[in-house]
Amino acid sequence: MGLISEQELEDIKARHSLADVAGGYVKLRRAGARLVGPCPICGGRASSQRFEILAGGDSWVCAVCREGGDVIYLVQKAEDCDFRQAIERLGGRAVVDPAETQKLFEAREAKRLAREKEADRYREAERKRLYRQWTSAMPIAGTPAADYLVGRGLIVPEHCPGLRYLPSAIYWHGETIDSHGRSGPRAFHTGPAMPAAFIRADGRFGGLHITFLGAGAPPAKVELLDPETGEMLPAKKMRGSKTGAYIEVARPAAGVEAIRRLVIGEGIETVLSLRTAFILGDRDISDIGFWAAGDLGNMAGRASDTVVHPELKTPSGRPQHVPGPVPDPDDKGQTIPDMVNNLMLLGDGDSEPLLTQHAMMRAARRYSRPGRTIRIVFAPAGMDFNDLLQSEEDEPADA
Repeated sequence: MGLISEQELEDIKARHSLADVAGGYVKLRRAGARLVGPCPICGGRASSQRFEILAGGDSWVCAVCREGGDVIYLVQKAEDCDFRQAIERLGGRAVVDPAETQKLFEAREAKRLAREKEADRYREAERKRLYRQWTSAMPIAGTPAADYLVGRGLIVPEHCPGLRYLPSAIYWHGETIDSHGRSGPRAFHTGPAMPAAFIRADGRFGGLHITFLGAGAPPAKVELLDPETGEMLPAKKMRGSKTGAYIEVARPAAGVEAIRRLVIGEGIETVLSLRTAFILGDRDISDIGFWAAGDLGNMAGRASDTVVHPELKTPSGRPQHVPGPVPDPDDKGQTIPDMVNNLMLLGDGDSEPLLTQHAMMRAARRYSRPGRTIRIVFAPAGMDFNDLLQSEEDEPADA
């Protein structure tokens, strides 16, 4: 196969719908203007919505792999083949009219630019809506949200800048169709919630991490079932922009001007569990900041490449790829303050082991600086840090 022209590439993309190709690997479902489901590369349950085809249908992204691209790149990754092999599996080249293909390219490019402009507008409008929701929330002290944390054995910080309480929040899931045939998000559940603010690298509010709470004393996470699949829906939702952002769960003591030590974990309960263990162990935490990243991918940043997992398979039975241990130099990940000279990264033991190990290695390499000590601490296999805290076991050992 000789060199493939831009016109031929545009023709191949035009002949193969991304939704159809992705749908041949996994089952997708519609969520507003997107198609979501398990990732053809790294697998997962449909309810995780980790893989999505973006509005417009020409590109895809996975929240775990941190991969994304067009239909050709999807075939490369899903079938573990190179670019030319992916072209062949999509039917190869066809005789094209250069003038027609140029028109097709220009039309696609115009649509792409229009989608990007609309997406930017939508993201900023969504950010402002979420910020209004955040400012309407109550301080967490003395609320059911604080009771939820206490019920999990956690000590709630006296000043908790990143966590608040909403007596009533909407859990959006699925879509509705109105009398005119227009689709929209469905308000699946309404109830109390603990919102947490994502703070971007520029210091501005970026979005919300929302933990929905059920009834009971103390409150627990709400339990909701997907009416179509019967699967348990996640009690936690993330909206807005979280990439590179963090949740400030607890900050250093009053009067401490600079964070010298920083603890980062995937979840809110994870970092609060370690903070609680430090307090119960009479450890000095006056100069420690505690951040939650929301998920493992956001904590560690994007990998330079994926690697084949030695055991796991995708839903279609192919070897499963997971993000590797080497960071992508174009992704900064979390913005760690320069004054931090001691960074502790927390890895839960109830997540997929290889994926978690690679993420911790990737984060340690990404955030390494001269004079900065980085420690990776794992919870025991099969447990997270809250399980460990409540079991009253010894402190975890360094990895």
